[in-house]
Amino acid sequence: MCFRRLEREVSFAGRGLHTGEECRVTLSPGDEGEGVLLAGRRGIYPADNWAFTGAGRGTEVFLPDGTSVKTPEHLFAALAGLGIWSVRIGVEGPEIPALDGCSAAFAKVIEANSAPVRSNDKGPELLALSCPLAVENRARKAAVFAFPSDELLISYVITYEGTAIGTQAADYRRPGDDFSALIAPARTFALESEVKELLGRGLAKGGGAGNAIVAGESSVSAEGGLRFPDEFVRHKILDLMGDLYLLGRPLRARIVALRAGHDLHCRLAERILSASGSKKIRKKEKNHA
Repeated sequence: MCFRRLEREVSFAGRGLHTGEECRVTLSPGDEGEGVLLAGRRGIYPADNWAFTGAGRGTEVFLPDGTSVKTPEHLFAALAGLGIWSVRIGVEGPEIPALDGCSAAFAKVIEANSAPVRSNDKGPELLALSCPLAVENRARKAAVFAFPSDELLISYVITYEGTAIGTQAADYRRPGDDFSALIAPARTFALESEVKELLGRGLAKGGGAGNAIVAGESSVSAEGGLRFPDEFVRHKILDLMGDLYLLGRPLRARIVALRAGHDLHCRLAERILSASGSKKIRKKEKNHA
């Protein structure tokens, strides 16, 4: 796998996708072999000490000091896609800034302020599977499967019947495929039929035409039009990559996801960590409603 290291501190500021509050996240270079660290109110914690859930409309991370961070997945996807596995992350506010509703803005700045890890430097410890794993939601006919592999290969299939999305499928391989070109620009989306419900639940306050796609029964509302014919499923791959960053180490696995979402992504991460003995899972379920 190809890895990079931050060379200097970078910051991003903007409104959170769901809270609508002004937020800031700062990324600082980590020491060699230090791993992924997330700062809370009373300390800075490695990924082994995080709890997380995907039960709401996005992922949420919980730290031992009571700090929580909502919707880190787009930032985490950018870090994972560029191979940044030694970094210190500081957050001001309850959420990661939504920015452009995808990973493109994050990835552009991170790539410009990082460099490939030298071949003689110690890279991150890889996480490999010893056996196949699966999680499912039978009510939604949704599932995610993970198989042992020498690289990360993701295949994703989504179906939104009665909408302009329909059925879409896409693959992504790392290393090999260009994350910044193929996955990072794919924006978050919502169905037209659920927008009022989301707003009524106090969610999507920071969403708008500039950072989200709305799909109706026969048409799509997207600023500038769709960036890819299959932008919806590409964003699902983006979300999955961000949620797998919760592992704290690059994963080598063949992942097949069917009609899934953050809840199953996070459950898969838990299964992987439990099977590897990496940490004791301390899952904390919390809805955003």
